[in-house]
Amino acid sequence: MPQGIALDSRHAGLPMKDAGIDGRRERSNRSGRPATSNVRGIRRLSPSVRRVDRFGIPTLARGTPRTGARVHLRRSRPRHFRQESRNMTSTLHIPAGYLTLGLDSTGAVVELIDSRSGRNYISPGKSVPLVRLVINGVLAKPAGVRWSSADNTLSFVNDAGLAFEVDVRVLQKNGYATFEVTRVSTDPPSDVQTLLWGPLPVAINQTVGEAAGVVRDNEFAIGLKPLNDRTEGAWPKEYPQYGWENDVIPNPYNVDVAALEPWCAAAKTSWGAVLRAFTFDYTRRRDRLNPNDYPIPLGPLDSAGSVIGSKIALYGSAPELVTTLLSFIASGENLPYPTQNGQWQKVAQASGQSSFVLDDLDTGNVGKAARFANSAGINYIYSPRNFRGPWKYTGHYQFDSTFGDSDNGAEKLVEAAKEHGVRVGVHTMSDFISVGPPTSIDPYVSPPADSRLALGGQAALSRPLNMTSKILYLSGFAPVRDGINEKMLRIGNEFISFNAVQRGVTEWQVSGLTRGQWGSVPAEAARGTPVARVIVNSYGGAIGGLGIIDEIATRLGTLRNNVGIRSHSFDGVESASDTGWGSFGIARLINGTYAAQTGHDGYISETSRMTSNAWDTLTRASWSNSDIDQLYRDNAFYQANYLPGMLGWFDITGVSLTMIETRLARGAALNAGIGFQGTVAFLLSAESTPDILDRIKQWETARNLGAFTEKQRAALRDQTTSWTLKSVTPGQSWSLQQVNAEGVPIGAPQTVSAPTPQLGPAVLPVATQGALYGAKITTNTPATVRFTVTNGGLPPGLQFNQDTGGIIGTPRKTGRYTFTVTATNDGGLADARAVYTIVVQ
Repeated sequence: MPQGIALDSRHAGLPMKDAGIDGRRERSNRSGRPATSNVRGIRRLSPSVRRVDRFGIPTLARGTPRTGARVHLRRSRPRHFRQESRNMTSTLHIPAGYLTLGLDSTGAVVELIDSRSGRNYISPGKSVPLVRLVINGVLAKPAGVRWSSADNTLSFVNDAGLAFEVDVRVLQKNGYATFEVTRVSTDPPSDVQTLLWGPLPVAINQTVGEAAGVVRDNEFAIGLKPLNDRTEGAWPKEYPQYGWENDVIPNPYNVDVAALEPWCAAAKTSWGAVLRAFTFDYTRRRDRLNPNDYPIPLGPLDSAGSVIGSKIALYGSAPELVTTLLSFIASGENLPYPTQNGQWQKVAQASGQSSFVLDDLDTGNVGKAARFANSAGINYIYSPRNFRGPWKYTGHYQFDSTFGDSDNGAEKLVEAAKEHGVRVGVHTMSDFISVGPPTSIDPYVSPPADSRLALGGQAALSRPLNMTSKILYLSGFAPVRDGINEKMLRIGNEFISFNAVQRGVTEWQVSGLTRGQWGSVPAEAARGTPVARVIVNSYGGAIGGLGIIDEIATRLGTLRNNVGIRSHSFDGVESASDTGWGSFGIARLINGTYAAQTGHDGYISETSRMTSNAWDTLTRASWSNSDIDQLYRDNAFYQANYLPGMLGWFDITGVSLTMIETRLARGAALNAGIGFQGTVAFLLSAESTPDILDRIKQWETARNLGAFTEKQRAALRDQTTSWTLKSVTPGQSWSLQQVNAEGVPIGAPQTVSAPTPQLGPAVLPVATQGALYGAKITTNTPATVRFTVTNGGLPPGLQFNQDTGGIIGTPRKTGRYTFTVTATNDGGLADARAVYTIVVQ
């Protein structure tokens, strides 16, 4: 595959006036040999490149050797182009794994080529520049693009009218490429408001991983990944006309929590899909639109709030290697990399483990709860207390009496569970700030209320306000316009709700006031005093702005560090977006929590919204629904986004054992975990408790070992069926019996057996020196937690991923390379070993 920028015949091998940044000429290699690069650079055309063919791909001068890395870095014409590929107008070819990104002379993306087959995956008739700007409120497109090999930089330029230049450093990595904005300049100096990446219009949409940022069919996967929180994997609501938003299908999987497209790098369209990202400038005050088109004033931030530093990764891959690439990107780009049992959580079976969700969990019964969990083979018990968690108040997140009234008390509860090998999780409400029952008023709201609470538009009082007024008058409409949940205002330290608004000649009358809300005290306010709209969460309380979000992230981090909590849910996390900060606000909270934690193994995080910028940190989503069809749709979304299967919370109180086993059967069909919701009191009193615990243990053990065959899993998925599973040999074999609703057997029982671990495939593909190589070693059990090369070694240039079993890289030397791979398995299964040979030609 190509490993460098390739130019067309107008530029190939020729010095250009505009070849380098700021008009500098390309510099030749002093050695006189063809220019080379390491994994971080992009090669320019070497002197051996004589011309490019009509496909815009360089060919070699007569007599140039056709062996060695140099030849493979300058790929010859792809062999199997589709017909629409024959009208290429690209002048630059940028490799990104197996994806070749073709840019025309204006910087527009005109090709998305699978370099293995030559197929062009761009949607016909659709093309936009890789990078665009919004300057002074107007979309600015480049008219040209230059490549500088001296610093691996693409320069997108426009010299007409408002002149601008955007420098993007392009680095080649192991199976992907990174693109980072390093400089933006305008002439004359202007307000650069937004930087837009793409969108890249992809012709396929067989599977669209919205949050993972991956579009794929059976042959090829194309991905775009934001590499920092300020680069939002999504499209700004302010510019739908620039990103084919009218063609986007907002909820292609029909998940019931919400359409997730506003927070996702990939989106399905009527004609294919788009991959996109953007960075907003916050070096000055900005108005950002919330989901209801309400403009929320934000900023300014410091210099880190500019568009410089916006960064993405692009890649093309065989579908089975996507998780390996995403793992390499996360580890190589210093993104969050949580693990379960030492394995990257996105491929770990433990990420989809079940738990007990116990409404009455407290310091007095935690030992009993842990013993119940232990009997069921469950490792986590979780407190959802009032669907808010065990808190006096949310915001500062201080433990209530059920968890000992303090961090020390909660730590003792955690230690009591740990004695039985069980971990403790708690529910949280993200940046919801509580303002009253069932929790107390949080100190962020208690007088004097924190100035950093999230606020909407502001206007000044046009008349004085006394302590008993039921009407106030405003000089502007912003605080009272529609588009914000609830009708709450803030004047100084007082919170005031209102019912009606009437426009006058020079002012707005706001009536139906209820004074002194949320524990505040009615107060007088002079004419000219600022009045702000309060952004209210879906539970009727306040929301923290960016500074409070940072403090909450730090507090949630201490739950693991100081207390030992090992699981929590970011419920209501969309509120961090509703502040106006969008995906950046959500990432600031979730990734900030990860950054505050001192350990990252064995921590399970759930979420109410899965987003591209928080995808690496989050373990899973587990949305609850009584409709099994909806749960199946949710799991289709999970699977498309490389998330573990989950079936949400399932209430085990007051239902038959057959119904519990039916849900367990569906979990086995989907390899999905369940939150078994109930109370310790129920488990203590129910006669069926021993049977419930045993059935959970048998089904979950068999599921986690991969004991069910594909045929059995298909039968278990059928909603018209019910099943029971009984142990034959503990941890090794079971008897699976179909039953009717009353538990009466139907037909003969089936044998379910734990697999004997084996590695596959039997033979790895041949590699070519200097060409990108990809392969994957797999096992026949999800219980594998580690792949290790235990003898021999891979060809130089190839990297082995111990979490996924994937192999990616560019071999540097020919030869035969023999090595042994050992798969370490959990659940009492034996390790598996196999000897492999990779031949490099």
